[in-house]
Amino acid sequence: MDLPQIGAHCSLPSCNALDFLPIVCQCKASFCSLHISPDLHACRAVRTNNNTNTASARPRQRCAFEACQKPSLPAYDEIGCAICHKSFCTDHRHPETHRCPSQPIPPKSKSSVVIQKSSRLPSAKPPTDPTKLLQWRKMELMKMRHRAVCGDPKDKTASLPPDQRLHVKIHHQDTDKVFWFRKNVITGRALDLLVNQLGLTFPESSHLKLCNISLDKGESISLQNDQPLASQVEDGSMLAICPV
Repeated sequence: MDLPQIGAHCSLPSCNALDFLPIVCQCKASFCSLHISPDLHACRAVRTNNNTNTASARPRQRCAFEACQKPSLPAYDEIGCAICHKSFCTDHRHPETHRCPSQPIPPKSKSSVVIQKSSRLPSAKPPTDPTKLLQWRKMELMKMRHRAVCGDPKDKTASLPPDQRLHVKIHHQDTDKVFWFRKNVITGRALDLLVNQLGLTFPESSHLKLCNISLDKGESISLQNDQPLASQVEDGSMLAICPV
């Protein structure tokens, strides 16, 4: 089966390079970015305009990017940025190359939102002193053990010793919920149980993951679903459920 033709060859005979993003000049010929300038390919349209009324000819626009003196593409064809609708030259035609002010900002990830919200809570700010930080973690873990609910409703072993349990805090709807699991639970199994416990709903095509949130470091680490949860997080860790 023949492959579809992609792009076009530069119409300048001495070039003839295959350009995957060819630009169409006013003379209706396609050129690469190096030869789109009318003076580089002896543009017929420019010669025609020069032979007619020069006063009525369309003035040559300059690139809208600051400090750039090259002609903009609409000087050759009706092309502009699809986001800010300004006219740029071949070097600055893409939004990222002219620092497009209207370029959409990518949404924050679920884990970064959790870090931002949790860091505002006075009780959630860990101390920076190593000794005080160790004491703070012990106190937080003690509080979690009193509040924790079994993550698996079918697990009837309420008498399971605390040292055989893994306690985790889940940030959900601006509140923190605490659950405990057996230390041999697989991360993917814990994820399914947490989704059911919290009554969360996601499209069937969505892929979910657990992220380990570190407030003192201000970072999150994605967990592997096929690995034991206890091998990836410490007792008392904060987690977040994030779509992939």
